[in-house]
Amino acid sequence: MNTLFLVSFLVSSIVTSANSSEMALNRTSNEVTQNDEEESQSFSEPINTEKQQNAVLKFINVDVAAVSTYEVQAFDSLASVSGGNYTDDETMYLELVETTIPAYEKAVSQAKTIDVQGEELVGMKKQIVKATETFYEGLILQRQALEQQDENLMTQSNLKLEEYFQLVDAYHAEMELLSKKYDIEYKDAPSQSEQLEQTEEGDFL
Repeated sequence: MNTLFLVSFLVSSIVTSANSSEMALNRTSNEVTQNDEEESQSFSEPINTEKQQNAVLKFINVDVAAVSTYEVQAFDSLASVSGGNYTDDETMYLELVETTIPAYEKAVSQAKTIDVQGEELVGMKKQIVKATETFYEGLILQRQALEQQDENLMTQSNLKLEEYFQLVDAYHAEMELLSKKYDIEYKDAPSQSEQLEQTEEGDFL
């Protein structure tokens, strides 16, 4: 049975980085969280530019980074039994149920628990939750495909994972615009189409 064709694009996760020349970004994650917790006490007041800039930076560098940590674990696990590393369906299935899916469940859970400030970040959180849920659905479909040896289910899984990358690309595009609004330099992973151009000569099936 064909393995997931999107494994070659796994670097297009929601892993990203941001920085601003106007702010001291060498603070620890705990310091960022503590400051935001103190500021949240006056959340009913209008959010000024500097406060929202802090909120965006925390969202990217702390909250999203935490989700991405679990994503990378799941991606590394899946890549270890896919593409050029594929040996047989049984090995892939065991890796999927024992490591990949449990790791990605944590990514979905982490995304849902992100605490955001401001309507702009509420929308960005929704996009991350949607993206992670979509990828998770793809993994579940792949597990079912291997259990039932069903090519149709594998096709459905690939479509779900393709949808995930489209959602991630859209998220990065919107986050870049939001970061520019608050004078934050935003760097994201290559888009799905860019990665396809870079890897189209390889055999990842």
